[in-house]
Amino acid sequence: MRGVDHVLQLYQDESRLLDRVHSFVAEGLRLEEGVVVIGSTPRWDRVLDRLQKSGVDARARVRDGQLRLVSAHSALTSCFLGGAADRPRFIELLSGVVHLARMRWERVRVFSELTDSLWRDGNRLGARAIERLWQPLLGQHGFGLLCACPIDSLEGETYDGTLQALCQAHSQVQPACDEEGFERAVSGAVSEVLDEPLARMLHALATAHRPAAQMPPGQAVLFWLKDHMPRTAEKVMSRARARWNEQ
Repeated sequence: MRGVDHVLQLYQDESRLLDRVHSFVAEGLRLEEGVVVIGSTPRWDRVLDRLQKSGVDARARVRDGQLRLVSAHSALTSCFLGGAADRPRFIELLSGVVHLARMRWERVRVFSELTDSLWRDGNRLGARAIERLWQPLLGQHGFGLLCACPIDSLEGETYDGTLQALCQAHSQVQPACDEEGFERAVSGAVSEVLDEPLARMLHALATAHRPAAQMPPGQAVLFWLKDHMPRTAEKVMSRARARWNEQ
Protein backbone atom coordinates (compact mmCIF):
# COMPACT_ATOMS: atom_id res chain seq x y z
CA MET A 1 0.00 0.00 0.00
CA ARG A 2 1.33 3.44 -0.94
CA GLY A 3 1.25 6.27 1.59
CA VAL A 4 -2.11 7.81 0.74
CA ASP A 5 -3.98 4.88 -0.83
CA HIS A 6 -7.63 4.63 0.18
CA VAL A 7 -8.63 1.00 -0.44
CA LEU A 8 -12.08 -0.56 -0.17
CA GLN A 9 -12.06 -4.29 0.50
CA LEU A 10 -15.40 -5.91 -0.32
CA TYR A 11 -16.05 -9.16 1.50
CA GLN A 12 -18.61 -11.85 2.15
CA ASP A 13 -16.50 -14.25 4.18
CA GLU A 14 -15.13 -13.11 7.55
CA SER A 15 -12.10 -15.36 7.28
CA ARG A 16 -11.13 -13.81 3.95
CA LEU A 17 -11.44 -10.32 5.42
CA LEU A 18 -9.29 -11.32 8.39
CA ASP A 19 -6.64 -12.58 5.96
CA ARG A 20 -6.63 -9.18 4.27
CA VAL A 21 -6.49 -7.21 7.53
CA HIS A 22 -3.74 -9.46 8.87
CA SER A 23 -1.68 -8.88 5.72
CA PHE A 24 -2.29 -5.11 5.90
CA VAL A 25 -1.33 -4.85 9.58
CA ALA A 26 1.67 -7.20 9.33
CA GLU A 27 3.07 -5.25 6.39
CA GLY A 28 2.77 -1.98 8.30
CA LEU A 29 4.55 -3.43 11.34
CA ARG A 30 7.31 -4.86 9.15
CA LEU A 31 7.82 -1.46 7.49
CA GLU A 32 8.03 0.22 10.93
CA GLU A 33 4.83 2.19 10.42
CA GLY A 34 2.34 3.13 13.07
CA VAL A 35 -0.75 0.93 12.64
CA VAL A 36 -4.23 1.86 13.91
CA VAL A 37 -7.17 -0.54 13.88
CA ILE A 38 -10.57 1.14 14.25
CA GLY A 39 -12.67 -1.90 14.95
CA SER A 40 -14.48 -4.19 17.33
CA THR A 41 -12.82 -6.15 20.13
CA PRO A 42 -13.71 -9.61 18.71
CA ARG A 43 -12.18 -8.83 15.30
CA TRP A 44 -9.16 -7.18 16.97
CA ASP A 45 -8.58 -10.33 19.01
CA ARG A 46 -8.76 -12.51 15.91
CA VAL A 47 -6.28 -10.27 14.08
CA LEU A 48 -3.88 -10.37 17.05
CA ASP A 49 -4.16 -14.16 17.12
CA ARG A 50 -3.29 -14.40 13.42
CA LEU A 51 -0.34 -12.08 13.88
CA GLN A 52 0.98 -14.15 16.76
CA LYS A 53 0.61 -17.39 14.79
CA SER A 54 2.48 -15.86 11.84
CA GLY A 55 5.45 -15.02 14.05
CA VAL A 56 4.69 -11.37 14.83
CA ASP A 57 4.87 -10.45 18.53
CA ALA A 58 1.71 -8.38 18.23
CA ARG A 59 1.23 -7.81 21.94
CA ALA A 60 4.74 -6.36 22.22
CA ARG A 61 3.88 -4.01 19.34
CA VAL A 62 0.74 -2.99 21.24
CA ARG A 63 2.76 -2.31 24.39
CA ASP A 64 5.21 -0.06 22.57
CA GLY A 65 2.40 1.84 20.86
CA GLN A 66 3.13 0.83 17.27
CA LEU A 67 -0.18 -1.06 17.03
CA ARG A 68 -3.32 0.52 18.51
CA LEU A 69 -7.02 -0.30 18.74
CA VAL A 70 -9.65 2.44 18.57
CA SER A 71 -13.19 1.29 19.31
CA ALA A 72 -15.38 1.57 16.21
CA HIS A 73 -18.48 1.68 18.41
CA SER A 74 -17.14 4.58 20.48
CA ALA A 75 -16.03 6.45 17.37
CA LEU A 76 -19.46 6.11 15.74
CA THR A 77 -21.23 7.09 18.97
CA SER A 78 -19.09 10.23 19.15
CA CYS A 79 -19.40 11.19 15.49
CA PHE A 80 -23.07 10.44 14.76
CA LEU A 81 -25.63 12.78 16.28
CA GLY A 82 -29.31 12.24 15.53
CA GLY A 83 -28.40 9.57 12.99
CA ALA A 84 -26.24 11.91 10.89
CA ALA A 85 -22.46 12.16 10.67
CA ASP A 86 -20.99 15.19 12.47
CA ARG A 87 -18.10 16.37 10.29
CA PRO A 88 -16.26 18.53 12.88
CA ARG A 89 -16.42 15.79 15.53
CA PHE A 90 -15.22 13.15 13.05
CA ILE A 91 -12.28 15.24 11.86
CA GLU A 92 -11.30 16.19 15.41
CA LEU A 93 -11.41 12.60 16.67
CA LEU A 94 -9.64 10.92 13.77
CA SER A 95 -7.10 13.72 13.33
CA GLY A 96 -6.16 13.16 16.95
CA VAL A 97 -5.80 9.42 16.42
CA VAL A 98 -3.51 9.86 13.40
CA HIS A 99 -1.53 12.68 15.05
CA LEU A 100 -0.88 10.52 18.12
CA ALA A 101 0.49 7.72 15.93
CA ARG A 102 2.60 10.21 13.98
CA MET A 103 4.30 11.41 17.14
CA ARG A 104 6.41 8.22 17.11
CA TRP A 105 6.04 6.79 13.62
CA GLU A 106 6.82 8.69 10.44
CA ARG A 107 4.33 6.72 8.36
CA VAL A 108 0.90 5.58 9.49
CA ARG A 109 -1.72 3.22 8.15
CA VAL A 110 -5.28 2.71 9.38
CA PHE A 111 -7.79 -0.11 9.05
CA SER A 112 -11.31 1.23 9.58
CA GLU A 113 -14.37 -0.85 10.39
CA LEU A 114 -16.66 2.20 10.47
CA THR A 115 -18.21 1.75 7.01
CA ASP A 116 -18.54 -1.98 7.69
CA SER A 117 -20.39 -1.38 10.97
CA LEU A 118 -22.77 1.16 9.47
CA TRP A 119 -23.53 -1.06 6.47
CA ARG A 120 -24.26 -4.10 8.66
CA ASP A 121 -26.60 -1.94 10.77
CA GLY A 122 -28.53 -0.98 7.62
CA ASN A 123 -27.26 2.61 7.53
CA ARG A 124 -26.06 2.82 3.92
CA LEU A 125 -26.33 6.61 3.82
CA GLY A 126 -24.13 6.77 6.91
CA ALA A 127 -21.58 4.46 5.27
CA ARG A 128 -21.41 6.77 2.26
CA ALA A 129 -21.11 9.83 4.51
CA ILE A 130 -18.22 8.34 6.51
CA GLU A 131 -16.23 7.65 3.36
CA ARG A 132 -16.64 11.26 2.23
CA LEU A 133 -15.43 12.47 5.63
CA TRP A 134 -12.16 10.58 5.27
CA GLN A 135 -11.11 12.62 2.23
CA PRO A 136 -9.91 15.83 3.96
CA LEU A 137 -8.07 13.78 6.59
CA LEU A 138 -6.23 11.80 3.92
CA GLY A 139 -5.30 15.01 2.15
CA GLN A 140 -4.04 16.63 5.34
CA HIS A 141 -2.23 13.72 7.00
CA GLY A 142 -1.26 11.47 4.07
CA PHE A 143 -1.79 8.04 5.62
CA GLY A 144 -2.83 4.74 4.08
CA LEU A 145 -6.42 3.68 4.75
CA LEU A 146 -8.07 0.27 4.32
CA CYS A 147 -11.86 0.10 4.67
CA ALA A 148 -14.14 -2.93 4.47
CA CYS A 149 -17.75 -3.47 3.49
CA PRO A 150 -19.79 -6.71 3.30
CA ILE A 151 -20.87 -6.29 -0.33
CA ASP A 152 -21.23 -8.97 -2.99
CA SER A 153 -20.61 -7.25 -6.34
CA LEU A 154 -22.29 -10.12 -8.22
CA GLU A 155 -25.65 -9.20 -6.66
CA GLY A 156 -27.80 -6.84 -8.74
CA GLU A 157 -29.34 -5.04 -5.75
CA THR A 158 -25.85 -3.84 -4.80
CA TYR A 159 -25.96 -1.42 -7.74
CA ASP A 160 -28.55 0.96 -6.29
CA GLY A 161 -26.00 3.78 -6.34
CA THR A 162 -24.39 2.93 -3.01
CA LEU A 163 -21.58 0.74 -4.36
CA GLN A 164 -20.90 3.31 -7.05
CA ALA A 165 -20.66 6.07 -4.42
CA LEU A 166 -18.37 4.00 -2.21
CA CYS A 167 -16.08 3.24 -5.13
CA GLN A 168 -15.90 6.94 -6.04
CA ALA A 169 -14.60 7.67 -2.54
CA HIS A 170 -11.68 5.23 -2.86
CA SER A 171 -8.53 5.00 -4.93
CA GLN A 172 -8.77 1.20 -5.20
CA VAL A 173 -11.53 -1.41 -4.88
CA GLN A 174 -10.83 -5.08 -4.25
CA PRO A 175 -13.55 -7.70 -4.91
CA ALA A 176 -15.09 -9.91 -2.26
CA CYS A 177 -13.82 -13.08 -3.94
CA ASP A 178 -10.47 -14.11 -5.38
CA GLU A 179 -9.61 -11.52 -8.04
CA GLU A 180 -8.46 -13.98 -10.70
CA GLY A 181 -11.52 -16.16 -10.13
CA PHE A 182 -13.76 -13.08 -10.27
CA GLU A 183 -12.24 -12.06 -13.60
CA ARG A 184 -12.67 -15.55 -15.06
CA ALA A 185 -16.27 -15.69 -13.91
CA VAL A 186 -17.25 -12.28 -15.33
CA SER A 187 -15.33 -12.71 -18.60
CA GLY A 188 -16.82 -16.16 -19.15
CA ALA A 189 -20.32 -14.91 -18.37
CA VAL A 190 -19.96 -12.03 -20.85
CA SER A 191 -18.90 -14.52 -23.54
CA GLU A 192 -21.97 -16.66 -22.79
CA VAL A 193 -24.47 -13.82 -22.88
CA LEU A 194 -23.07 -11.69 -25.74
CA ASP A 195 -21.68 -12.67 -29.12
CA GLU A 196 -18.00 -11.96 -29.73
CA PRO A 197 -18.26 -8.55 -31.47
CA LEU A 198 -20.56 -7.20 -28.76
CA ALA A 199 -18.34 -8.64 -26.02
CA ARG A 200 -15.29 -6.88 -27.51
CA MET A 201 -17.24 -3.63 -27.78
CA LEU A 202 -18.38 -3.97 -24.17
CA HIS A 203 -14.84 -4.42 -22.87
CA ALA A 204 -13.67 -1.40 -24.90
CA LEU A 205 -16.50 0.80 -23.57
CA ALA A 206 -16.00 -0.36 -19.99
CA THR A 207 -12.29 0.45 -20.25
CA ALA A 208 -12.93 3.88 -21.76
CA HIS A 209 -15.56 4.82 -19.16
CA ARG A 210 -14.27 2.97 -16.11
CA PRO A 211 -14.58 4.65 -12.68
CA ALA A 212 -11.60 6.59 -11.36
CA ALA A 213 -10.88 4.02 -8.65
CA GLN A 214 -8.51 1.20 -9.54
CA MET A 215 -10.52 -2.03 -9.78
CA PRO A 216 -10.56 -5.35 -11.65
CA PRO A 217 -11.63 -4.98 -15.31
CA GLY A 218 -14.59 -7.26 -14.65
CA GLN A 219 -15.92 -4.88 -12.01
CA ALA A 220 -15.71 -1.98 -14.46
CA VAL A 221 -17.65 -4.11 -16.96
CA LEU A 222 -20.43 -4.71 -14.43
CA PHE A 223 -20.66 -0.99 -13.64
CA TRP A 224 -20.99 -0.12 -17.33
CA LEU A 225 -23.59 -2.82 -17.94
CA LYS A 226 -25.72 -1.78 -14.95
CA ASP A 227 -25.68 1.84 -16.14
CA HIS A 228 -26.38 1.17 -19.84
CA MET A 229 -27.74 -2.39 -20.27
CA PRO A 230 -29.33 -3.32 -16.92
CA ARG A 231 -31.21 -6.38 -18.17
CA THR A 232 -28.07 -7.77 -19.78
CA ALA A 233 -26.19 -6.98 -16.57
CA GLU A 234 -28.57 -9.22 -14.59
CA LYS A 235 -27.96 -12.09 -17.02
CA VAL A 236 -24.19 -11.62 -16.87
CA MET A 237 -24.17 -11.51 -13.06
CA SER A 238 -26.35 -14.62 -12.88
CA ARG A 239 -23.99 -16.54 -15.15
CA ALA A 240 -20.94 -15.13 -13.36
CA ARG A 241 -22.38 -16.32 -10.05
CA ALA A 242 -22.89 -19.82 -11.46
CA ARG A 243 -19.36 -19.88 -12.85
CA TRP A 244 -17.92 -18.67 -9.55
CA ASN A 245 -19.79 -21.39 -7.65
CA GLU A 246 -18.34 -24.02 -10.01
CA GLN A 247 -14.73 -23.00 -9.30
